[in-house]
Amino acid sequence: MRLERYFLTGLLVILPLAVTAYLGVLVYNSSAAFFTGLLRLVGLSVPAWALPWLPLVGLASAVALVVLVGMLATNLVGRRLILMVDQLVNLVPLVRDVYNAVKQIAHSLLGHTELQFSRAALIEYPRKGTYALCFVVQPVEDRLPPLPEGYTVVVVPTSPVPASGFVLIVPTQDLIPLDIRVEEAIRFVVSVGFLLPEDKARELQNGTPRG
Repeated sequence: MRLERYFLTGLLVILPLAVTAYLGVLVYNSSAAFFTGLLRLVGLSVPAWALPWLPLVGLASAVALVVLVGMLATNLVGRRLILMVDQLVNLVPLVRDVYNAVKQIAHSLLGHTELQFSRAALIEYPRKGTYALCFVVQPVEDRLPPLPEGYTVVVVPTSPVPASGFVLIVPTQDLIPLDIRVEEAIRFVVSVGFLLPEDKARELQNGTPRG
């Protein structure tokens, strides 16, 4: 059991570094071939002195492309174009599943600027003595009659894709606020419970609570 735990812990540490390094090397190596082929297509050749700089041009172009897509996504025309692409991708069965899974994970990790959870909390769910992590959305107040005041809307995320969770309306007094950031709670859910918030994990190791 201890060996298995060490292996999983090492995997959680190495995997993000390995994936990041792999993607960086992949973009770096493919950039030179891409731009060389593109210039040859228009009848131009790349000078020998410029070859080492082509991968850097590729990285800069990738960043510029991401920024451009982000700019498009913030206006009406861009949103419609992205919606059309989204609908086209969802027509392909296998590609649709992969696309939606990656999209949900990305939205969960990077967050929605228009949707902000106020804090992370615990609720006693699905039975007494069992607790589920949730995100507090907003108090109901008197906006859902005949439900009285004193209730709060929360989202209970599911692992490893928090965006596939569900909404509950619970008594406000039953919420147990957590002294962690929303981002830390999201990482906890995405890692299926392996990644405790860093400060809290340090406190557990040192035996000193945060004041």
